Amino acid sequence: MAAASAPIAMKEALTLTSLGINPQFITFTHVTMESDKYICVRETSPQNSVIIIDMNMPAQPLRRPITADSALMNPNSRILALKAQIPGSTQDHLQIFNIELKAKIKSHQMPEQVSLSL
Repeated sequence: MAAASAPIAMKEALTLTSLGINPQFITFTHVTMESDKYICVRETSPQNSVIIIDMNMPAQPLRRPITADSALMNPNSRILALKAQIPGSTQDHLQIFNIELKAKIKSHQMPEQVSLSL
């Protein structure tokens, strides 16, 4: 009997630490990967920033000084969604940016916290 092949093939595309990302931020709470196109990493020290890695150009990560609780890239276009809690309240602020145009598309203040339940 021949050995069965694996149902998926794994290939390491890059190592986040090779892009200068601190290993303490390579966790499920700091990294999002909506598709095979973009990876977002939130760093919270020494300063708050969001790093966007375009998998077509992984050697050129885009680092922006942004404070956010969550960051997520649109899988079809260079659109970034951010969520941050408004200090001193239980409200969340949602923002959507076009990275190419460096423009805010939409901003909305939620009357309550937005939570993800799995």
